[in-house]
Amino acid sequence: MKKLIKNIESMILNKKLSNQQIAFFLLFMNIVTSSAVSIYIPCMRQMATDLNATSNLMQMTIVSHLIGEFVGRVFFGPFVGIKRTNSIIIPSLLLSILGHLGCFLAKNLYFFIGSRFLQALGASIIYIVSLNIINELFSEKEKASVIGILELYQPIAWILSPFVGAILSEIGHWRLSFLVLMIAQIIGLLFFLICPHKTQKIKNKHFSISKLFHDYGLVLRDLYFIIYALIPGLFAGGYMIFSTNCPFICAKLIGNNSANIAIFSTIPLLFYVISTFIYRIVVKKSGIKLSKWIGTSIYIFFGLYISYLIYYQPQWNAEHLLYLMCIQCMGSAFLVPVSILKALQSISCTSSVGASTVVIFRNIVMSLCISLSSKFVGSITTIMACVFMTVATVLFLITTRKIIKIRKKKKSLKNKN
Repeated sequence: MKKLIKNIESMILNKKLSNQQIAFFLLFMNIVTSSAVSIYIPCMRQMATDLNATSNLMQMTIVSHLIGEFVGRVFFGPFVGIKRTNSIIIPSLLLSILGHLGCFLAKNLYFFIGSRFLQALGASIIYIVSLNIINELFSEKEKASVIGILELYQPIAWILSPFVGAILSEIGHWRLSFLVLMIAQIIGLLFFLICPHKTQKIKNKHFSISKLFHDYGLVLRDLYFIIYALIPGLFAGGYMIFSTNCPFICAKLIGNNSANIAIFSTIPLLFYVISTFIYRIVVKKSGIKLSKWIGTSIYIFFGLYISYLIYYQPQWNAEHLLYLMCIQCMGSAFLVPVSILKALQSISCTSSVGASTVVIFRNIVMSLCISLSSKFVGSITTIMACVFMTVATVLFLITTRKIIKIRKKKKSLKNKN
């Protein structure tokens, strides 16, 4: 084992790792942290029994995770720009490992919720560090493609984690899921311990609360940034409305079998993964402009399809919901990476705060969507309406941006004249 670690260390120190390999390592780390959100979804009914909780309260355990990420990204995220990578990521991973241990040992719902918060608080920094490393290592042409790879972390985690959770609950207990995640993060921590600081360029040596508020104010006043930063959150929120209700929808349709629930909830994400690889081909050959138009066109088709259902299929069923989610995931595979890249480009002077804000927006929207959907557990009509609203909001934001751009051009022409 020592020899293997020395070989890995030698390879990294000699810079034999390609940028693509680094990107896939960052993808792996983000998959591990994101899996904690949905790994126990197929087992929620059993967990509710074990922890003496209601279905609504079990869904709020996901919200507690998102709140932990929100707090961590607000206060830890800006440190990425002023501290070396290891000095911020190693304590964060240790905190997250402790949270996983608490989830594994939890005997009641309140201890479980507290452990979920702690785990998310530590894991919150991984995605921001990943964006920071990509921003420093890759050229402008490569960034759009690499961010596309990184953005696979949520779909892959949402695809694999329910299956892993279902398998572990069948062979042992739902607690094993958190033990597996804890071991995976320990492995990731070992890699970060031997990784040198070669990817980190320190731009700001000092930190102050006033500067932090100034940077957030600068970011939040940029309308272009806000429009682009909201789109990833709307996609994630629409999917979480769907996935958190899957155990209860499936209970009425196909029973409580964990494997069936996992399959039903992850089919749309397979479309996302396939579409992402198509997106990468499009970006490499034709650029991000074509990718944006393809994504927008798919979302418009989504709106037309749901209009058709409203008028001609008033009795919505689970199949219609599944079709809609597949369409949404295809459109998001093209729009989400472009939106993140555009958001970061619009506030390049405060990239670490910008990266934090992107994921903060995502968590806020996801939390609101989950809280809303928990009031209508198992209602397919309500779920479809919620998902439709998220997609409609994306189209509204894209249209608003276009109107702002046209007005700015007109204003600049008038000033010239």
